[in-house]
Amino acid sequence: MSTYHILYNRLSRSNTGELEAHMLDEIMSGETLKYHNVAEIEDYHRFFADIHADDKIIVAGGDGTMNRFINDTDYCHVPQEVYFFPAGSGNDFARDIGKPKHCEPFEIRKFISNLPAISTGGKEQRFFNSASMGVDAQVCLEADRLKSLGKKSVNYSVLAVKCILTKYKFCDAIVTDENGVEHKFKDVLLAITTKGRYFGGGVKISPYQDRNDPDETLTFIIVHNLPAWKALIVFASIPLGKHFNFKKNITVMRGKDFRVKFSEPTPIQIDGETVEGQREYHAYAKHTVEI
Repeated sequence: MSTYHILYNRLSRSNTGELEAHMLDEIMSGETLKYHNVAEIEDYHRFFADIHADDKIIVAGGDGTMNRFINDTDYCHVPQEVYFFPAGSGNDFARDIGKPKHCEPFEIRKFISNLPAISTGGKEQRFFNSASMGVDAQVCLEADRLKSLGKKSVNYSVLAVKCILTKYKFCDAIVTDENGVEHKFKDVLLAITTKGRYFGGGVKISPYQDRNDPDETLTFIIVHNLPAWKALIVFASIPLGKHFNFKKNITVMRGKDFRVKFSEPTPIQIDGETVEGQREYHAYAKHTVEI
């Protein structure tokens, strides 16, 4: 009988990642399950080589755990079938393909073999939902700070309002598209490149993006020319799907390569994980790989 190897991040979901993963004990009752904390896996090449090829891998967690698995494995050969158990806070990846939280694990190889990459701060990594600079990254950063101080629950909507009015610095941006054409923008609130439709825990920022597009086309959205008072209105319209009504403030591009340069250091988020003090990023489709 095959063994299911459950990979989880103990620190995810405010240190409840292991508890969430163990929900599989009931969901997969009767199966042989073995749990592994991803923080304790030093060499994925050896990890996959040391377990039977007919065993199965289940990544249990949210978007951050999935992002870590994809990048930490560095696309090394994985002979085992790979499944995902959505148990995170946002679950934007699962939502994008119509899977509810805590559903039965589902096979994901077809979803992670053609992911785009982002290069920022001299480092390249894959992403499967979105990468962006702007207020959403500032909100993620502030939420992480509050959680590190022991706050159990964070209201992201309230936090977004506070960031727009106080902490977030509106700045200018230059976006270079795949044809090498530069586009200049003033007072930028958000510059996001999307592989999926959702970000921020269920917000459909890019409703026409198709993660299974055979051409691997990405959608780039930039929100610009906004004083703070109007930024609040536009940002509030995004969860309602009304943001494209602000035609003077929303610019949408489609393509496979986008370079974004901000005039001031700004946080960046990659599948919900944040990096501080960046000025630019390069997001691009990358050739399909066999995992």
